[in-house]
Amino acid sequence: MNTASLKFIPYQTVFTMVALCCVMLLASCASPKPKPTVVSTPSKSKVITHKQATPVRAAKTNATGNQLVSVAKSVLGSPYKYGGSSPKGFDCSGLVYYSHNKLGISVPRTTRQQAQRASNLSLNEIEPGDVLFFRIYGNRISHVGIYTGNNQFIHAPQSGKFVSHASINDPFWRERLIKAGRLH
Repeated sequence: MNTASLKFIPYQTVFTMVALCCVMLLASCASPKPKPTVVSTPSKSKVITHKQATPVRAAKTNATGNQLVSVAKSVLGSPYKYGGSSPKGFDCSGLVYYSHNKLGISVPRTTRQQAQRASNLSLNEIEPGDVLFFRIYGNRISHVGIYTGNNQFIHAPQSGKFVSHASINDPFWRERLIKAGRLH
């Protein structure tokens, strides 16, 4: 092979690509690798795909769920912090842990444990205060948020971001939604 015909990628480009991959890996929430989880539907259990996810109907009134949403709203704008579970900084499961704990509801600390503990709900059954689980990388659940109603949820997205609202109608989140459940 003629070495003059080989093209080399500048080391700055390689460094940037490697750094970006590392940041993406570190940005997922503090949870070990769980087994894939399923969403319950009236007829059978199945994994939600982006083609199956449909807009959620108007949320029902739920006192505890509404209180959970109020707690989550009170920390909107708090910074993301890997392993964080206080207004000084949250990761996604830390936000769920904190919100429930403020109401005296004991829940596990990690996304994986929360997904295992949460009851299974179909998207038609979710109410404010319920939790939504997502798989960001591969088949593992790696993110969780608190449903607020009207197809919105509050979450701690990733490093460099803040606790904020997101929509399950956003194609990014819809494609990755794998489970809806309740911890209260």
